[in-house]
Amino acid sequence: MITPEKQALKLALYHFDTCPFCVKTRQIIKKTSLDVELKDIRKGPQNRMELLKGGNKTQVPCLRIEQPNGETKWLYESGDIIRFIIAL
Repeated sequence: MITPEKQALKLALYHFDTCPFCVKTRQIIKKTSLDVELKDIRKGPQNRMELLKGGNKTQVPCLRIEQPNGETKWLYESGDIIRFIIAL
């Protein structure tokens, strides 16, 4: 069960459709009840710029984690993202 603290996290996945690591990550997200905004960096140039500005690189998948205290973390690597999501 997802705690209220974890429900308060604002999550966004930066990805693109044909990336196999992104596909794997999106499948896990789909199986959860988490609200994760999907931001395709190939279909939205602004998404690519957000990723570059916030995470300092355009590697996908990347999960942006906004915490209630205003702190933002950028989590790269599909395995790390999946472990984070499952741990919620």
